Amino acid sequence: MFHPQSFLATKELTDRIFQETFGDEKPSPVKDLIAFSFDLFCGRNPGFQACDTAFHDFDHTMQAAAAVADLLVAHKHNPVITTLARRDWELALAAIIFHDTGYLKLRHDLDGSGAKYSAIHVGRSCFFAWDLLPAFGFSRDELRQIQNAISATAISVCMKDIPFRDPREWLIGAIVATGDMLGQMAAEDYPERLAGLYLEFREATHFSRFHGTSFAVHKNLLDLLEGTEKFFYGYVMHMLGKEWKAVYRVLDDRRGNNRYIERIRANIARVNLMARSLAASQREAVNRKFS
Repeated sequence: MFHPQSFLATKELTDRIFQETFGDEKPSPVKDLIAFSFDLFCGRNPGFQACDTAFHDFDHTMQAAAAVADLLVAHKHNPVITTLARRDWELALAAIIFHDTGYLKLRHDLDGSGAKYSAIHVGRSCFFAWDLLPAFGFSRDELRQIQNAISATAISVCMKDIPFRDPREWLIGAIVATGDMLGQMAAEDYPERLAGLYLEFREATHFSRFHGTSFAVHKNLLDLLEGTEKFFYGYVMHMLGKEWKAVYRVLDDRRGNNRYIERIRANIARVNLMARSLAASQREAVNRKFS
């Protein structure tokens, strides 16, 4: 069976970090969860259609999962807030693997794409996790923790409103949310995928009729591209630094450099170039029309 590079890379990464960190303990369910997720997004589950969203797809899920894995390893060496056990790693990775399943359409859902669920995808992801994850050995209380961690990925989330019971549960949620943000924006193909994100936003706005929501603020693709730098330095850095208490800093090297932040900055530079090129082409088109 063909598997995309994101599947192979994330599976290899998670297999390696569990082996290196925990040795020859019992097999982790993460490997099976990655395979299950791939089948789910490809429409091989009888209850779901294949993923049809242009941005929030299987590759995005694997990019986010890899970032969560990197955060867990870095936290092991620099255990800020509290320590995490092997099972906590499994809860965090289960949450990130399921965090965007809410974009998937059920088999009988024939209208539009999964992007129409943007406003409610976090809640749907929590429901699907509750229904599907018990097969992988997660208890009801663990499912609650996974749902809370998924909830932490919601746009403009306020962590104090999520019923975490202790610092350990809070940290799992913060790592999952941080990994989601870092994984998508640091991805090598992030600039090229923004056109797909705009299409998702446009359909979500039409379907929900919530014209004041965060995904309804962009008039067109150029507007989204031009706003990416402000989005990062305004919203994203606030969430990373304040709401999620700078958990991302565990990834800093000895000089204070953070490879994820550096890749995001490089991506923003590329997005700005794309925006300038698109704006110039649009001006040229207007000039030709009226010349």
